[in-house]
Amino acid sequence: MGLVDMKALKARHDLRTLVEQDLGPAPARSRRAFLWKCPFHGEHKGYSLVVWADGYRCFGKCQLQGDAIDWLQRYRGLTFQEAVQLLDSGLGPGPVITVRRPEPPDDDPPPAAWQVAARKVVDLAEETLWAAQGESALTYLLERGLTMKTIQSAHLGYIPGGPREWRTIAGLSVPCGIILPWLTNSEETLWAVKVRRASGFPKYVQIAGGSSGGLYQADRIKGAKAVLFCEGEFDTLLAQQEGEPLVSAVTVGSVSNTLNRRWLADLVRVPVILAAYDRDEAGQKGTARLLALSQRVHPVQIPWGKDLTDYHLQEGQIFTWLARELRQVRMSALGELKGA
Repeated sequence: MGLVDMKALKARHDLRTLVEQDLGPAPARSRRAFLWKCPFHGEHKGYSLVVWADGYRCFGKCQLQGDAIDWLQRYRGLTFQEAVQLLDSGLGPGPVITVRRPEPPDDDPPPAAWQVAARKVVDLAEETLWAAQGESALTYLLERGLTMKTIQSAHLGYIPGGPREWRTIAGLSVPCGIILPWLTNSEETLWAVKVRRASGFPKYVQIAGGSSGGLYQADRIKGAKAVLFCEGEFDTLLAQQEGEPLVSAVTVGSVSNTLNRRWLADLVRVPVILAAYDRDEAGQKGTARLLALSQRVHPVQIPWGKDLTDYHLQEGQIFTWLARELRQVRMSALGELKGA
């Protein structure tokens, strides 16, 4: 094989097509990127492998990234020369060599060392949000309907930078954007740190090393009379802010996530569980997962808008809506007792 113009060679091939040959049709996609479960760390829920025409990156546990050459080497087990030859001569599906078997779900918090480092990220981000650098991010949060009290109590923060920029903080690779820490045990345990980027796909990225087994705002379910499952963190904070004391709002972070069994003991003691997921197919699937857990789960839908935040910003009254839904659920339960 003679000299090869590597830049021109890779430009001739759309990496999304190559990965589709190996992993099958993309289960999720946007205009620019395709998403798959990451094969390199045995992902069992979510779609953290994002593939563009010219590169890929895992936004989950392994954080691997590269171009078409890297993909062929890592996924098909080819040498650099073999990968170049394959691209130069034409593409086809090849044998999988390096894929790991799926790992069991994370039921425990991350290691203490990770929590210490991640808390430094959270503290720095929270300080930045309330400084001059965080003015635009704070404005964004307020425009979503969150009050300053809610923002402060949730320890939201901000790491400044472009939507595809990353910073190294306390030894962790941190995407720039709004920081959402998942704290439990009266803020002693840090399960995960999510980042809402200004744009790009996916918009929400978890800092590597955190656990996928957390429950956002989990402390609120102890002693609660009603729990409301929301689809994301911002909806959860808004529902808690507007719905107190009617409900305690929580989220597993994504409709594709499964509830960690460690939270079931607390939920067993909750008389009413509501599920207010988005009005789409993914939301329906997420609701079905919760319904499978208990007969006390009741699906509810906002009167209008695509989600709770949208409903609130369109002058919907979350407290009034929740009061009505809870009243209907309790009247229905009373009717069943009388008829038994």
